[in-house]
Amino acid sequence: MMNVKKQLASLAVIGMMSMAAAASAFASGVGYVNFDTLISSHKDYPKVSAQMQAAIKKADEEFSTKSANMKTDQEKRDLARQLNQRITDLENKLVVPMEKDVVQSVEKVRKEKNLDCIVVQGSIIAGFENATDQTQDVVAVLKK
Repeated sequence: MMNVKKQLASLAVIGMMSMAAAASAFASGVGYVNFDTLISSHKDYPKVSAQMQAAIKKADEEFSTKSANMKTDQEKRDLARQLNQRITDLENKLVVPMEKDVVQSVEKVRKEKNLDCIVVQGSIIAGFENATDQTQDVVAVLKK
């Protein structure tokens, strides 16, 4: 159904800025973080990841079992929609609070380092040499 780690990373968007804002910010302090590393470093990640994977496996099994007896594609689509909604609801309950914690930790490091912004690694198009990797500093905050 979905790769949990990729899904977690895709759900989180930090520091989106217009190109003009980004260009002017490079003269000041810009940091970047590897969001996958931050999510997987979160204290709740192993538990959340296991719960999400178990829920996805259960949904897959439930779909296989129930859809085998369904006569129409519409019934199968409705079942798939229902199971996907269940996964989305669980994601909102488990993943979103973890992401918020990561974002708060990024903001804490940004303030401590007096940086103008921290962006997701790979989002800087020009001026990368002026940006500093803040990933491990945020990991340290997450471990506190």
